[in-house]
Amino acid sequence: MKVIVLLDQIQAGLGGKEKADTELGGKKLAMGAAETLAKDLAKKDGSLMATFYCGTAYYQANTDLVQGKITRMCEKMQPDVLLVGPTYDYPDFSRMACEVGLAVQTGSKLPVVAMVASEKNTELLSEFKTQLDIIKMPKKGGAGLSDAIDHALALCQLKVAHADRSEFVSQYCY
Repeated sequence: MKVIVLLDQIQAGLGGKEKADTELGGKKLAMGAAETLAKDLAKKDGSLMATFYCGTAYYQANTDLVQGKITRMCEKMQPDVLLVGPTYDYPDFSRMACEVGLAVQTGSKLPVVAMVASEKNTELLSEFKTQLDIIKMPKKGGAGLSDAIDHALALCQLKVAHADRSEFVSQYCY
């Protein structure tokens, strides 16, 4: 299973809120929070193809551009799945992840899995949970992150295998 991960500038390790204007980019390696995902993927005979990253302010100013570029990059690179997040309880990153995830899912044949915490994101989750599979995860510093990562990767595997995931989604997604 080949996975591309989308992170904001903070989770990619490119700076804090002062770097929210970081342009969309990507590297064919695990960056920041994607390093943990890459290690867990390797245990499941999967691999991280690339980490895409984008500052939240840059995204807000260039929504259509970013969504289009990510969709085209995914089509070109042909991963098996796009994982957006983990976003923890960061509202701007959570919105970017859900909007980009939905754009890729509807604009291509690529399955998408999102990881979002409910804290600070209740309205967002209500808006997207029927259109996008969103794994329940803890807020930053909360307990249960490794379980959430396991659930996200298991859902990725189910999607790649085109397996029935209704019971899994009802248990681990919003």
